[in-house]
Amino acid sequence: MFMQDITRFAATPVTTAPAGLNQGLIDGTLVESAAGWQPVQTLKVGDSVYTLDGGLRRVVALNRREVLPGEPVVQIAGGHLDASSDVMLMPGQGVLLDTVGLMAAPYARVPATTLTACVGATATAAPRRAEVVTPIFAEEEVVWAQSGLLLLCPGVRGGETDFPELHAAAAKLFLTERTRRFA
Repeated sequence: MFMQDITRFAATPVTTAPAGLNQGLIDGTLVESAAGWQPVQTLKVGDSVYTLDGGLRRVVALNRREVLPGEPVVQIAGGHLDASSDVMLMPGQGVLLDTVGLMAAPYARVPATTLTACVGATATAAPRRAEVVTPIFAEEEVVWAQSGLLLLCPGVRGGETDFPELHAAAAKLFLTERTRRFA
């Protein structure tokens, strides 16, 4: 996140790393890469992806798994929460939202499942078998997805996040006020 790349010292790039089963981007989600907007499932280790701070960061690992029909997911309709088109996320996927002056911090992080309190986001069941991809970076990063969504991705170093998650009650209050002011 701060212009360091520990992976340049690795002889062989990592191809998989542990990531929470409850997080990840479902195939078809577009991420902004050096090659332009591309479906997350086409990312490869070594590809560079645009991050919140405006820089390109290299993907050092990819966690891949499948979501089966009927598993819980969160559906965000296009035009809501800065998504340009419909997108499905795993319930625990960290999403950063602009606080638009509602808090001292510029962004609030909430799990995707919390967004179901907003218009345009619903808890649902996966309609099909799909690949879930979690890009992993040297350090935690926030990537641009589906044009305007900001999604938190883990780093191989682990440790504390730079974007603490709002507790459920605080997230609900924040989302309610954000919706009230800007709906």
